[in-house]
Amino acid sequence: MRYRKDELSALDKIYVATALLIKNKNYNDFNCSTIIASSGVSRSTFYSYFKNKDQVVMYICDDIFNKIFTQSLTKEKNHDFNKDKADNLKAMLVKSFQCFLDEREIVLAILNSNASSIFMSRLRKRLKPFILAMVNKKIIGNNPIPEEIKIHQYINGYTALLQYYLRHGYELSPEKITEYYFQFYK
Repeated sequence: MRYRKDELSALDKIYVATALLIKNKNYNDFNCSTIIASSGVSRSTFYSYFKNKDQVVMYICDDIFNKIFTQSLTKEKNHDFNKDKADNLKAMLVKSFQCFLDEREIVLAILNSNASSIFMSRLRKRLKPFILAMVNKKIIGNNPIPEEIKIHQYINGYTALLQYYLRHGYELSPEKITEYYFQFYK
């Protein structure tokens, strides 16, 4: 969908205002009216895009995840990770940690807020096809454990490592944290 320049500007204003509020306030201490006032957009403009502040957080999360999981792909929805080579999938995992480090400030703010469940839920959904492809390519999970259990555990492992990495990100390289992930799940 194409947006007019003024519409894109309104989305940007809402994004930035919400990100700043999440970083500087308790998530429960602001609402849509606060976002509207902080962003400078009209109430009708805000509500033409979002029904509530959780939807704004979803939009921020999706923006971050699109940068991470689409890589140079034109559309993730149409991308089959199973067609990627093992090296591509490993490189995408390294890239995911680097991108999350680049977005560290907002991601940590969300994770440290009451909006963390929104972030984690959306992240798990985006990780599932990627992790499934790594299992199918036998990059991880070459064991007799039922696939559903493996996928669940590998996603949880990624999210735990991600949280550790974001809190200690400058101590480890994306390559090193990826190496740890593969050591856990050989």
